[in-house]
Amino acid sequence: MALLEVRGLKTHFSTEDGTVRAVDGVSFHVDRGEVLGIVGESGSGKSVTSLSLLRLIPDPPGKIVGGEMLFESSPGKKEDLARATEARMQKVRGDRIAMIFQDPMTSLNPYLRVSEQLVEVLELHKKMARSEARKKAIEMLRAVGIPAPELRIDDHPHQLSGGMRQRVMIAMALLCEPDLLIADEPTTALDVTVQAQILELIQDRQKALGLGVILITHDLGVIAKMADRVAVMYAGRVVEEGPVDVIFDDPRHPYTIGLKSSIPRLDAGRGSSLVPIPGMPPSMARLPPGCPFHPRCGFAVARCKESYPEEREIPGPGGRHLVRCHVDDVTPAHAARAEAS
Repeated sequence: MALLEVRGLKTHFSTEDGTVRAVDGVSFHVDRGEVLGIVGESGSGKSVTSLSLLRLIPDPPGKIVGGEMLFESSPGKKEDLARATEARMQKVRGDRIAMIFQDPMTSLNPYLRVSEQLVEVLELHKKMARSEARKKAIEMLRAVGIPAPELRIDDHPHQLSGGMRQRVMIAMALLCEPDLLIADEPTTALDVTVQAQILELIQDRQKALGLGVILITHDLGVIAKMADRVAVMYAGRVVEEGPVDVIFDDPRHPYTIGLKSSIPRLDAGRGSSLVPIPGMPPSMARLPPGCPFHPRCGFAVARCKESYPEEREIPGPGGRHLVRCHVDDVTPAHAARAEAS
């Protein structure tokens, strides 16, 4: 039984330009102890999906208008978070499902000391006494690699470096030992060395605690290092999903191939150049008919402009590989031949 199963999730926003279908029928699942990577360009719907899972979409203008988010609330029992009461969601957030946000400076309260923000989590969800909660908070800060946590716990967020603030966010997310951790661009705006440390920390904690993890990023390098399975999003929908090795070795959606081709490679020969995806992502308020990727796609055929492709499974030994594309012969080799011609 999956820890979380999302079926046909739809989150729309009402704007002056019309209805923005930011998440438009997204389905995926994540198991205990598994890392699911969600990847795509900015505006593909990744972050809105993560916020929808915790029901943190501001209403108005946003609203979950359809779908199910089935979470294993107890062994053998699932509840639909899309229809849970706000009181129930307050118990789930931070306790059973925790989230690491993109920017800790906007997620941590700048007026409160780190100690107050960490201790409150344990007092609320675990009913701990303040002294006991403070002790556990210090232990968690030490576990995430903050030096002299007995001293730093009484700092304000502005007294910490960006990497330290992100570690505090991770400590806060893991305090209650959640079943599911959502990490939304957890290394944004951090330098390369700190990025590697943060990713290693998340991986270590995930393995030690057996967490299910949803890792949201635009960085395929991070996905290759961290994920077990990958869901590729474009224009609010999952266009390809499968085991990480299969997605990297045998991508079958033109958008996935485009993302992979745009990554710098250390083994590329002298004079080789990156192959950008042409054009720009569409406006989510004015999506083109048919497959929304067809204006940027070198494989597009007539029906790509007429109807959105149904999900189909690509046979192979590597695991369940799903894709939404009308064209059967979409492979990296085909793409290379098309580019050469």
